[in-house]
Amino acid sequence: MAPTNEGLTVDGPALGAFAPYGDEDDAWVLDTLRRHEPATMHTQHPVVWERASGSRVFNREGRSWLDWTSGILTANAGHARPDVVNAIIEQARQGLLHAYMFPTRVRARTVRALSELSGFPQSVLYTTGAEAVEGALKISSRHAMARPGRVPGGRPSVVVTFEGAFHGRTLGAQLSGGLAAQRDWAPELDEVFVRVPFPARGEAWSTDLIDAAVSRAGAQPRDVACVLGEIYQGSTLRQLDPAAARDLREWCTRQGALLVFDEIQSGFGRTGTLFAHEHVGVRPDLLLVAKGLSGSLPVSAVLIGDEGFTENVRPGELTSTHSGNPVALAAAEANLALYADGRLVAEAALRGRQLTEGLTDWAARLPRRRRVVGAMGLVAGVACTGEDGALDPDTSKRLAAECVERGLLVCVPSTLGGAMLKIMPPVTTSKDELAEALALFDAAADAVQAG
Repeated sequence: MAPTNEGLTVDGPALGAFAPYGDEDDAWVLDTLRRHEPATMHTQHPVVWERASGSRVFNREGRSWLDWTSGILTANAGHARPDVVNAIIEQARQGLLHAYMFPTRVRARTVRALSELSGFPQSVLYTTGAEAVEGALKISSRHAMARPGRVPGGRPSVVVTFEGAFHGRTLGAQLSGGLAAQRDWAPELDEVFVRVPFPARGEAWSTDLIDAAVSRAGAQPRDVACVLGEIYQGSTLRQLDPAAARDLREWCTRQGALLVFDEIQSGFGRTGTLFAHEHVGVRPDLLLVAKGLSGSLPVSAVLIGDEGFTENVRPGELTSTHSGNPVALAAAEANLALYADGRLVAEAALRGRQLTEGLTDWAARLPRRRRVVGAMGLVAGVACTGEDGALDPDTSKRLAAECVERGLLVCVPSTLGGAMLKIMPPVTTSKDELAEALALFDAAADAVQAG
């Protein structure tokens, strides 16, 4: 059964409340959070994390869960890697916890390691993925404003993005996104942020769609600062078509726009290659990374393919208060070393095939009520459906709850109305751990979909 996203459009309530899985102290934690945080913060099952190691999460009583969330892809190489933990402790013991943008050795080592690993000569460090998106928008716009023939004080540069995209939760990131429900709080800037259909594998697509959309916004292709896209969409799991990626590369080069790939979710071995854009054979001008960059603390980066892209950015315009945080960068430096020899990525590719095969078998056993939404390496989405083939978010949420009861943590994103379970084990998950998790998932699904 081939993964498919056909018909994946549904609205539904957020994940409901469930009883806690721990003791009275865990109940106090949950009650306190509900009292002092908005309800919108509580979207996942009430497992109170006490510690985590490798592919497992533990509560205070010592009960463990295999983690199919990777902390939403942040604990990419597993939780609490000893070398990362030791690097954090050593940096803290040195007595340097913050340095703003003043030079530090750990910052120099980290940006050098990023260049050596990625092949991009420069980078700008930030804290979150959304902040990296904002930095890329600024770099692209400044680059576009300096083009020959540009009218001083002319219209804002246009940003082309894709329907179904998710790039973060800050204003610029959400205006760049293609999920209407996640940006309806923000002012619409349709003359600046132009969205076109995502060029997914197996779907007809042409850069003529960009030309037409830009024209409708009252602009010209030469007004486009950048095209911003994902290799797989975090919200839908649809994958970028390689031929379309090549067309995008050619279109951006012809127009003088920057091609920006958001690999905040897909970087560092997640898809079976170091970076997901290797699957489409296209190198972007700017590459956005976060999450798996440090494997723990808040670090993100804009990787810059040519020094000329930032020559028109004003001094200090890309800085951020915590972007050079020494403790966070110590974690990043230790984490990046894990990927240097390629062995971790090669093993992740094997586990990705194991995951896809296991989920394909799972769906095939009850094809009218199970669907693999998409799979790429060690990220996949599955959904439950009714007998009529329509998405069944209630059953998907019950499946997630049953998984947690049996010792498997899964993520239920708010996108697709909670109809999709997103599966994202650490890339360091062993063959046996993945087999154990697949068995737990099969048993949970059989219990929920009995008969």
